[in-house]
Amino acid sequence: MKLNLLLSLFFTLFFVGCANHAATNNDFQNMIVNSYCDDEFLAQSLEKVKDNDDAIYNGLNAGLIARNCSKFAQSIEFFDAVEDAYKYDVDLQNYALKGTKIITSTLINENISDYEGSMHERIMLNSYKALNFMSLGDFQNARVEFNRALMRQELAKEYFANQIEKNRDDLDKNYDKNVASNFKNISANYNSLFREFDTVKDFTNPYATYLASVFFYMDNDYKRASDLLKEIAIIHPNNKEIQKQYATFAKQAASINPQKSKKYIFLIYEDGLGAIKDEFRLTLPFVVDKKIVTTSVAFETLKKQGSSYETIEANLAQTSNLINLDSIVATEFKINMPSMILKSLTSTATKTALNIAVAKNDDTGGWLALLSSLLTSVSTRANVRSWTGLPKSVSVIMIENKGKITISVPNGRILFEQNLDETKDTLVLVRSPLRSAPSHTTIIQR
Repeated sequence: MKLNLLLSLFFTLFFVGCANHAATNNDFQNMIVNSYCDDEFLAQSLEKVKDNDDAIYNGLNAGLIARNCSKFAQSIEFFDAVEDAYKYDVDLQNYALKGTKIITSTLINENISDYEGSMHERIMLNSYKALNFMSLGDFQNARVEFNRALMRQELAKEYFANQIEKNRDDLDKNYDKNVASNFKNISANYNSLFREFDTVKDFTNPYATYLASVFFYMDNDYKRASDLLKEIAIIHPNNKEIQKQYATFAKQAASINPQKSKKYIFLIYEDGLGAIKDEFRLTLPFVVDKKIVTTSVAFETLKKQGSSYETIEANLAQTSNLINLDSIVATEFKINMPSMILKSLTSTATKTALNIAVAKNDDTGGWLALLSSLLTSVSTRANVRSWTGLPKSVSVIMIENKGKITISVPNGRILFEQNLDETKDTLVLVRSPLRSAPSHTTIIQR
């Protein structure tokens, strides 16, 4: 009876706890890189998200794929479903469900629960949703989404200030002998990681702020546009391009007759592939029942990916770097790192203690102990789910609209060329994940 029960549990949790999210991340990213636009895949993905099948993880990734295919309305559907999941499955989740998740993630791992996303992903969700509405000519809803993105950014600052304090409290409360003996050594393993990544002092995403400022400029709200761009100009005092743009925005905001001013092209270039989560393992000692037991523990880490062209040219004028988005990802990761380490150590210590207890009371000739040990082994996986396909960095330039845009790479090869209505301000978004992959360009005029 015991053996049958554990066998059933083992095979059930094997498939759930050991889902290969690294492979799924790679599949999603390849679809972005190769501009994969299969209608059947998108329809099936939308049905899956609406059925609440890991809605945040699948919705973010499929929504970006749809956007990359210029399926802006469908991308909004994905992102709407993700926002519903954030609201009802994360923010408003009742204590009973939260308690169940804590238990299952401790006994198995976090992969058994739906992905809950991260703060930087929430900000980019509303930013991309706003761009989708702009592409559909719906500036009213675009304004709503940019306001949400800016509000989330302010909430993120408050959240992370509280999270740092919470990490200290959690460590104090859970600092038993197994955590204490391993936490310091594990933290040291991350020192080399953060030497590879820059982090920011305050959790602010200049890309979201810049997108919003350009939107408000194009929507003739010059005062709001100027105020937002001023925030970026303050943190980029030596960036000549940003200072030039801010001077233009400020002049427009103060103008008595702004409608008679020049029209501009705002080119935004999304370069490369952003940092993704990966897994590394350490064999650590745990004291259980007065005995030292060594076991493998899985931890999350970040892995850098490559650039395409770091900058491009618009009508022979070179873009200027705005932000390396890897630094935003690394900042959030660093703040959440103590909590992640604590969860991994607590989960492993609990499972190790259970294995020893099962072995002591095994009356099946060792089968229960073997299956319990195997279950621990296969379920020891880091949660590497994330929103893949996001850019590595963003660069920008503003040029006068003279009726044509020619976009080229540093070697002179033309990526895109098109005539424009010179009586309108124009937003040009260029996405180039890899040099060897096709680039994607979106034009929005107003």
